[in-house]
Amino acid sequence: MAGKWKIFVRFYERLLKQHQYKTNIVSTGAVFLAGDFISQQIIESKGRQHDLQRTGRSIAIGAGDIAPFVTFAYNVVDKVLGPSQSVISALKKVGLIACFSPLTNAGYILFNGLLNQQTRDEISYKLRSDLVEVLTVGYCVWLPTHFSLFVFVPLQHRLLISNTVGVLWTGYLTYASNRQAR
Repeated sequence: MAGKWKIFVRFYERLLKQHQYKTNIVSTGAVFLAGDFISQQIIESKGRQHDLQRTGRSIAIGAGDIAPFVTFAYNVVDKVLGPSQSVISALKKVGLIACFSPLTNAGYILFNGLLNQQTRDEISYKLRSDLVEVLTVGYCVWLPTHFSLFVFVPLQHRLLISNTVGVLWTGYLTYASNRQAR
């Protein structure tokens, strides 16, 4: 099994070097597919009532908005603070990434509302009612994850690792952004 994993990682590295944004867009789309599947089948127990349009919207937002933005953010953070993997550097990078989180999460809720053809008032209400909770849970998940990424993982592998954590996060995010307003 380890040999197959090494082959996959080498293939992925080659794709990233040649097509960083395209590779991240495809892999993030796959993460959002898996995350919404987990949300609908495990969290919400929808069974045969799985909403394929919702899954498509989730993939579109992940691939079209989140992947390019996060790829850009990782590149900016490494350019601004350098490639150092020291603890101090990692803490600074986590702080910068934390600044991007409100944009990423608000963007997901906004685009999900637009693709669901919600009114401006409905989207605004959803942002007011859910964004703080989503950010709080997101910080609990992502701050330690990003710290570990910046200390232990080279730049080219960060999105792959964060996408692995992202499958579970996306399950929560799609659930939170698609549940009925409270």
